[in-house]
Amino acid sequence: MGGVSSAEDVLEMMMAGATAVEIGAANLINPYACKEIIEDLPRIMEKYGIKSLKEIIGGRK
Repeated sequence: MGGVSSAEDVLEMMMAGATAVEIGAANLINPYACKEIIEDLPRIMEKYGIKSLKEIIGGRK
């Protein structure tokens, strides 16, 4: 997997079919990466008009 370091990365992975994502190497660079991604996710979802993560899993939107 790998490469998840932002809320937008989370959305991309979910659109590709993921129902969960893992934040790995980003934590080595920034120990607060998970917290920051979680806090940013609602803003990014609003930016793209996403009301629920379930609606985008597998590119449904």
